Amino acid sequence: MEIVKEIPNSLSLCAKRLGFEPFLPFYPKVLVPEERIRALCVEDKCGNYGKNYTCPPFVGSVSDIRNRLKAYKNGILFQYTEALDVKTDREGVHQTMLDFHKRVLELETEALNAGFKRVWGMIGGNCQLCQPCRAETDEPCLYPDKARMSLESLAIDVMSLLERFGLDNRFHSHRITWTGCILF
Repeated sequence: MEIVKEIPNSLSLCAKRLGFEPFLPFYPKVLVPEERIRALCVEDKCGNYGKNYTCPPFVGSVSDIRNRLKAYKNGILFQYTEALDVKTDREGVHQTMLDFHKRVLELETEALNAGFKRVWGMIGGNCQLCQPCRAETDEPCLYPDKARMSLESLAIDVMSLLERFGLDNRFHSHRITWTGCILF
């Protein structure tokens, strides 16, 4: 597969419409799953380990993820930011997470429409399409075609990735920023 040197115009226009800024092409080989990041998931500080189908251990081992990533030759990293009081507006934070997830799905659709045969979108946080996740009751996922994993759940050090791209990797109390990508 040839490396995409330029992002198809339809994807750029879609990303702009969806509010993704920045929107940066990259080679997926920069996504390196790390055992130390997976160990943070195993500590379960977020409370989702084994309780969300888009979180470990359901997403596969670090080795499985490395192998899956090898199938992709192109990627686009993007962020979505909304102004809100992150400390007090928990409902707003949750809504922006859902909005970001739905926008990633729209961008995937646009990439498929642009002719890419296989597209893998990654969200920020974890899938929140249904609460609680059916993983908690050992029932099948209600939305297997829409549920998406995050870079974090795939053991990617997002803070280092953002630094590598020269992007702000700090948390801000007055705005929420979600980071995701699509691979194709």
